Amino acid sequence: MNRVIEYGVMLGASLLIGTHTAHAACELTFGDYDLAPDGTGWVNVNWQCEQPVAGFQFDVSGMSISDIHSGICDDLGWSLNHDADTVLCFAITEPDIPPQDTPTHLLTLEIAAESDVLAFAESVIFAHPDGTEIDVDWTDTIILDDCPADVYPPDGGDGVVGVDEVLALLGDWGASGSPYDIDGDGTVGVNDLLAVLEAWGACD
Repeated sequence: MNRVIEYGVMLGASLLIGTHTAHAACELTFGDYDLAPDGTGWVNVNWQCEQPVAGFQFDVSGMSISDIHSGICDDLGWSLNHDADTVLCFAITEPDIPPQDTPTHLLTLEIAAESDVLAFAESVIFAHPDGTEIDVDWTDTIILDDCPADVYPPDGGDGVVGVDEVLALLGDWGASGSPYDIDGDGTVGVNDLLAVLEAWGACD
């Protein structure tokens, strides 16, 4: 049996032991993220809740997971498990996650984006230390920029890829750390210009 699925069965079984749901104002949300033009990168997942947590499992959509690490789960020494679209983490002898009054970095997902919308899927289960399920709002999403070549002005573009982008690229040609480095390779060059030409016109 797949290790993630095996642990998922264990977590699901533990939830069946409880007789009620521990209702609370709990939210699973996305935090900071950084993705390269090819869609690979990382996304932080945040947690806020009035209840302690002994384990959780959630699925994602719009992305494929290659690794998970960091955050309060890693700090507490939890078991961190994943496959391409499922995350499963729990405490064995380690401490539970205490209540969090503000959004707290739960863990980081290393991902490859597969669509313009990154989201949690319906299989979201958070377990209270007494074995009951915690009621969670998991409806947060990330809507990715579907027009990455629209880089002028550098604070969000203007909805059109055109002459302004070409002039901006030429002005920063060879520069590193430029907002006009469309392909994310560290310098403004030919590949960035090709990206502008390929995306020429109004953004969809």
